[in-house]
Amino acid sequence: MLRFVLALVAAAQFAVAIPKHKIPLPFSSSTHNVQFCVRPEEFVVKNFQIWTPKPGNNQSATIDFDYADEKVMPYIITKCHFNETSVNVGPKGSTPRYACENKLVEFIWSEGTLTLIERVCPLEDQNVPYEAAGWVEPNLQCSTSTKNDSRGAGHACSAKPSVLAAEFTSLEPTPN
Repeated sequence: MLRFVLALVAAAQFAVAIPKHKIPLPFSSSTHNVQFCVRPEEFVVKNFQIWTPKPGNNQSATIDFDYADEKVMPYIITKCHFNETSVNVGPKGSTPRYACENKLVEFIWSEGTLTLIERVCPLEDQNVPYEAAGWVEPNLQCSTSTKNDSRGAGHACSAKPSVLAAEFTSLEPTPN
């Protein structure tokens, strides 16, 4: 039993030492001596709200939230929206992505998960641009809107807590 406990403790220490993501070698070496490149590590989503129409209501769903990454240079604070005029900015054949007001940030909303994608080191001249991605699963508290609401009958949900912090878990070349 003692060997099992010691093995478990050793495995836990090893797991803590493993980085969350491995920086690709070409990117790592290309930004090693770059003065203004700070790789994204974490982000904050504030005031996440989603509204979905009830059956029979032809209004489009809407999503609104604030995004911040104040540790990169230049820091990013932007608003993000999805509505009937939103355009998929992602590559063909992949999950739709939508740009925030600051085009360095894009998002995907799929089955209760909000994925955030941020361009890495946008001020640097990179042969291959990179993007960091991370996700949050907001705990949504919802209420029903009636047909007398300006959008009609539907479900209005907001994240509780209203501030969601997360880490980027992926660093990949930007898809074309």
